Amino acid sequence: MTQKITTGLGDFSVAKFNALVNVREHALDGLREALKSRGYSEVTTSTLVNIAGSCENPHASFTLPYYGREAHLSQSAQIQLEKLVIGLNRGFFTVNNSFREENFDDPDAEGRRLSEFTLVEPERPYVGLTPGQALDRIIEEQEQVIKQVIGRVVSECAQDVEVLGGDLAYLKTVLENDFHRMTYDDALALLNQRGGDYEFGHDLDVKEEREILKVFDNIPVFVTHYPTSMKFFNMKRMPDGQRVYSVDLLMPRLGESTGGAVREEDGEVIKDQLRGSKIGTYLSSKGQDPVEQFADYFNVFTQTAPLLRGGYGVGFERLVGFLLQSNDILETVAHRTMHPD
Repeated sequence: MTQKITTGLGDFSVAKFNALVNVREHALDGLREALKSRGYSEVTTSTLVNIAGSCENPHASFTLPYYGREAHLSQSAQIQLEKLVIGLNRGFFTVNNSFREENFDDPDAEGRRLSEFTLVEPERPYVGLTPGQALDRIIEEQEQVIKQVIGRVVSECAQDVEVLGGDLAYLKTVLENDFHRMTYDDALALLNQRGGDYEFGHDLDVKEEREILKVFDNIPVFVTHYPTSMKFFNMKRMPDGQRVYSVDLLMPRLGESTGGAVREEDGEVIKDQLRGSKIGTYLSSKGQDPVEQFADYFNVFTQTAPLLRGGYGVGFERLVGFLLQSNDILETVAHRTMHPD
């Protein structure tokens, strides 16, 4: 009889539970090792933040009382990391839990969302580079880091991957091939050639991401230069003002698993972009001055010279899902005590 162990996710066989813990450990160790070898220093960032620290999507922010005020659970440590990068002019990364009020069984994205997940976020300066060159460096680094993690898991956890239903031959194929690159505009053109009807400004969801990956035999694909309106307000805009120096990495089977960008270096420009952004509109609708809510962030720009910088975030559970070739994000977490109703 197969021995079972009960977790917050239900009954796992002991063999599968052990294998999952092993894969997660080696994948996370691989990320840390890859980033430290590239000169990043690991730091711990705050989980309890104000709205400025949880503004990837203000409508998906978990709020809670904080000594008579409203606090938020962090969606991303990016702004905290930026302040360190600007102040100390070197690279940092963090491994933190991230929180977004997005039900994991969302019918529009079944099997790929968690309300609490692990986010690995590196951020560093790019002195002497143009924004385009900095974006190229971010893309190159992401591919190297992800492949280093894949290589470690294949080397150290081959049996565990097989126990969990993963495909070692596929992972080895990914290691042997370059990740593909295409612009957002080219992605729309490709989808339209395959029967779609997409216009500039349409967000790519998992259905579109999987269609793109299918064209490239499920080798990961970088999609770059997304519309300004779809991305975080402090991303560096291209000369046309309609696109930003950004990149998402699409990976089978859970879709977009990392996202990165070059940041605008001029604090006054960022203020203007903030006012017209999703979070700026959200705060204004509540009678709040967006810039005041981000005062701590903007203070750093008055203390230092402009610094071109950039970074990316790795959704760790989606990366684990890729390693295991799983369509279900819940198969990537080792324990869970709460589920949305």
